[in-house]
Parts: sequence; structure tokens; C-alpha cells
Amino acid sequence: MKPLIGLTTNFIISNEGPTKGQERYFLVSDNVKSIEKSGGSTILFPHTHDTETFERYLDLVDGIILTGGIDINPMFYGEEPLEKLGYFNTKKDFFDVELTKKAIQRGIPVLGIDRGLQVLNVALGGSLHQDISYIEGNHIKHFQSSIMSEKSHSVEIQQGTYLYEIFAQDRIFVNSFHHQAIKELGKDLIVSARASDGVIEAIEYAGTSFAMGIQWQPEFMYIEYEEQKKIFEFFIEKCK
Repeated sequence: MKPLIGLTTNFIISNEGPTKGQERYFLVSDNVKSIEKSGGSTILFPHTHDTETFERYLDLVDGIILTGGIDINPMFYGEEPLEKLGYFNTKKDFFDVELTKKAIQRGIPVLGIDRGLQVLNVALGGSLHQDISYIEGNHIKHFQSSIMSEKSHSVEIQQGTYLYEIFAQDRIFVNSFHHQAIKELGKDLIVSARASDGVIEAIEYAGTSFAMGIQWQPEFMYIEYEEQKKIFEFFIEKCK
């Protein structure tokens, strides 16, 4: 049977028309398609505060993907909000962080994409730069203006990591749509890739279960740049 992968969803409140005030869960379809085309099946997770529901979600799946999205409330890593912090949703943050902790405790494989990398880091006790402009010496544009599938900047991959096993090379080009970045690494995390300005672009969990985070978004790239599909195929194998 195909591994069943749980995907976290995004959340908006409608602000116009007859649906004004209505709460909606949603997810860009590329997230689902990339998993299905890589040998997995998917189920979507709306966020919740109910502990029993957390456990039921994890009973169902063989792995989880923390998908991209909005900023994370800095209260989750012990900081006050700074001027350039973007929109966040504390209920979603709580769900994503706690789901990640529970998945790792239970040995369920985790893949964090874009915001998902940041969630993984925060869940393991790390912190974030609330905006890349706060990093001294930063010089790369990390939020590209071109289409979602376009390659933007390079990342240097560390040998001996899962990421190096996936790509078998020490430098690749990725897309980029983030304005926050990892500051302090979470417990038992290692850096597996950096941009040329030092910004952390990928992390891996050094504990007994599999967890990996990437700052770019391969779900928008894999059709045009097939090597990016290897990330999902590798993850699916870990979930079998």
C-alpha cells in the first residue's frame, strides 16, 4: 500500500461578501500532487487544540509534511514581536508545533517545507530571525519576484547528510519565498544546507526518528526540475 502522508493546512478568515467572517482551511494543490506523483497518498489536517484529535491524526498516517505559509508567533520561541514580523495565527502555530513534537516522539517521519522548516526548528526549542534584514551581512534576495517554479539562488549542501544523499552534489539552485530564517538551532538538529550569505536552508534531526526541513518549496519546482522530486521520493521511502 502507498504510505499515507498527513499535510498541515493553512487558515484564513474571509473578509468580504456574504462569507465575511467565515473561517476556512485550505492548501495549495501542488502539495498534494507532488506526494501523489512520488508514490504516496495524502490526507489534510485542519488544525485543532483537541489532544485526542492530535493522537488520532497520527494514528492514521505514515508520515507528516509541515507545509509552507505564514509567520510563526515569536511567543513560541520566547521573543517579543519586532516591526517586520508578518501575519501569524497562534492557533495554527500551536497545532503545528505540538503535532511536530508528538510525531517525533512517536517516530513518525516529518518533512518541513518552507515555514515547515521553521516549525520543526521551533518545535525542538530553536528560534527565528523575524526578518532576514535583521541578520548582519545578509545580501541575497530570499523572496523572489519571479514565478514559483523558477530557480532563484544556490545552496551549499553538507556531505554526509540526507540532503547530500538525495542530490549527490554539494551545490544546487532552489526557489525562495521566505523573509524569516533560523536563528538558534533546535535541540539535536544539524544544518545540511546554507545559502551563500550564511542563511540556513536545510536542517536534519540527529535523533532516532527521521525529520528534515528545507527552506525552499520543491512542490512548485518538481515538474520543471525533476531532481526536486527526489526529495518527496526519499521522504516516501522513509515512511514505508
